[in-house]
Amino acid sequence: MYICNNNMDSPQLQAWLAEAPKYTIFRVNKLMQFNDTKIKSVLEQQRRELNCQSTPAYYLIKPDCLIVEQWPENVVIKKGNIEVVVDSMCAAAVLRGAHVYAPGVLGLPTNCSLNERVDIYGDLDGHCKRGLKVEYKGRKIYVGTGYIRMLRYQLFDDGVQPNGIAIETLLPASRLPVINESMYPKGHLVLQNLPSIITGWVVNAQPNEHILDMCASPGNKTTHLAEMSNNQAHITAIDKTDKKVIKIRQSCETQGVTCVHTFAFDSTKCHSDEANNEKGPPYKSNTFDKVLLDAPCSGLGQRPLLNNKMTAKMLQSYKFVQRKLFDSAVKVLKVGGKLVYSTCTVTVEENEGMVSWVLDKYPCMELIPAAPLHGGPGQPNVGLNDQQRVMVQRFGPDNDPLRPVEDLYRNTIGFFIAAFTKNNEHCT
Repeated sequence: MYICNNNMDSPQLQAWLAEAPKYTIFRVNKLMQFNDTKIKSVLEQQRRELNCQSTPAYYLIKPDCLIVEQWPENVVIKKGNIEVVVDSMCAAAVLRGAHVYAPGVLGLPTNCSLNERVDIYGDLDGHCKRGLKVEYKGRKIYVGTGYIRMLRYQLFDDGVQPNGIAIETLLPASRLPVINESMYPKGHLVLQNLPSIITGWVVNAQPNEHILDMCASPGNKTTHLAEMSNNQAHITAIDKTDKKVIKIRQSCETQGVTCVHTFAFDSTKCHSDEANNEKGPPYKSNTFDKVLLDAPCSGLGQRPLLNNKMTAKMLQSYKFVQRKLFDSAVKVLKVGGKLVYSTCTVTVEENEGMVSWVLDKYPCMELIPAAPLHGGPGQPNVGLNDQQRVMVQRFGPDNDPLRPVEDLYRNTIGFFIAAFTKNNEHCT
């Protein structure tokens, strides 16, 4: 029976979502050579700037996954007297270890000088007017400290379309190091959330397999699958618009991937028994060995979630798109093939509820362990029994005794992964 509840009202979950993860994660491109010289150098430079005795720990948990920890708790920067206000999206990025880019700046005092140290605050309600000159009195949150690299005339003058780094972040309030993939030549590293990387491990792409990535833009999971197969799988990557497909192609080019074929197409319509598979979508039944459905979702697992504008009507809309995508995925998957479903949200309806719906709707589909299992089990009493709950992965603050989870996997974003296999062709 299909059951659903609303778990977004949990105070524990809301508090967890409002915080940044404790780790920065990079996916390492296995098609290119990697060593730690550059990251070691960048962290050492920041250590000197922060006057800290040690650098954050970093390590590989697999050849394609690099973990970087926070600065020690005793690393503290005293707040100053100058406040810069940024929008909530920019504030969340700073808490993840980013600089402040010009379009995100809302308020900057008139008496600032270049290279002056400032405190960075995020506007939580979206009420700060762009170009504010005085202290913002609305609801705000301190997200970090940095140095001014652009002045008011560069940000707010009429006709200006600002770009580039406006505030160079020194230390986020989260104590995550300020690092990104630009430390290395293009394509060597990709900033990617840990559960997103684990999704690739669950698909486990192998040479010569025919794999469909249904909602592929911007291409991070697509290129991960290609790299896992040593660039030898046959991967079809689809997304709805030309603009999104261009992003996939750019990701492939940057990362040296050549085994991916891209198409601008609506994946809810990617199945047709009248299709000619040689020409691209749509595809006949039983075409692909594996299908990745990283579905459009409410995105309510993103951390830190500082400003949630999701309405109940918007939230309800996602399940209908997800169901249509599942219908196509089930049909184009080969008998004996694997379908991996993932979302970056924490709602039951889009996760355990969707798994329950699939098992009711398609008797040919069998839930299998979404291995390797690093996240916690699915939530109880929402349509899955305990045997089914331990087959899926839910990433969140809970530590269910059914499968206890290490700190690394509890302090990432909210995410969900499930895997199915197709037992026969008679699905409906």
